Amino acid sequence: MNSIGNPLPAPAVSIPHIVAPKEVPAVQVAIVTHDRHARAYRTRALLDRLTARGVRWVLLSPDRTILEMRQGTLRFLDGAGRVVTPDVVLNALYLASGYGLEVIEGFEAAGIPVVNSAAGWRKAKTKALASVAFCVHGVAHPETVCSLGVPPALGAVAHATLGPPLVYKPWRGTMGAGVTLLTRPRSVYVAMARLARRGAPVYLQRFVPNPGRDIRVMVVGGEAIGATYRLARRGRWKTNITAGGIPAPCPVTPELAAIALAATASVGLDIAGVDVIEGPQGYQILEINAWPNYERFDQVAGVDVADRIAQLLIARAQKAAADQAEAEVAAADG
Repeated sequence: MNSIGNPLPAPAVSIPHIVAPKEVPAVQVAIVTHDRHARAYRTRALLDRLTARGVRWVLLSPDRTILEMRQGTLRFLDGAGRVVTPDVVLNALYLASGYGLEVIEGFEAAGIPVVNSAAGWRKAKTKALASVAFCVHGVAHPETVCSLGVPPALGAVAHATLGPPLVYKPWRGTMGAGVTLLTRPRSVYVAMARLARRGAPVYLQRFVPNPGRDIRVMVVGGEAIGATYRLARRGRWKTNITAGGIPAPCPVTPELAAIALAATASVGLDIAGVDVIEGPQGYQILEINAWPNYERFDQVAGVDVADRIAQLLIARAQKAAADQAEAEVAAADG
């Protein structure tokens, strides 16, 4: 597949496509992603919606993007050496390592609008940083203890602050991989010893009693556009869809929207998948995802996530163009 602007076959999604307006100002979107062959549903669906709206797009793989600095000018080239001049950039990176974030920071330095900033992405991907943001901004969040190492007092602090039962999560990670429920005091200390031997950072969170489900809220451009329940299978506690969780429709109540938007704003994201738990104290934020997978979500929630993202990208590009034109007029009048 040519990575520059060619239409893709429509993804298998039951939600009807939005008909593109007849007059669409020329906009080019650069999508920086690890999915350079557009194999993932979220990539294919977005390219389909951008094409339907008359938007030119280019897929940029971070390891095949060239940053050229010459005579005070910063340029971006794709792997074939073609200059890329996007009106807006979508940060669609998803690897937990953050590989490629430097490319996003380069676009930011050049003054090009970026949807999901490098700083916001890094906070969302690093669970400890997201927890810090929730804490200092007053977003309801389970008690959490974390450390880059395993100092002698960590086990005692975790036991006193969190429980058990408590949940161990990898410092970075997605789809529930490596998440472990620790139900006994001894299991906490055994886990600490194992992590100390590995030299791994520690992220521990109080287990929140719940009705066997959590909620995924999709936020795009400052709006909670839809939500789904994620139901744990019988005998299991994980709700991640990749771990066997079952999606079901969930209404977006004002209270649910408010906490999802507060979490998104605290981290500094434009697009987010926000995981919310219903506990004895009400809604609490478990974590936040900077480039959420919305396969099946759109069908269950009844919302075209890809098209909402496309609309956001177009709006950001048009705003940047309007701001630039206004600045040029002001400079000419000055």
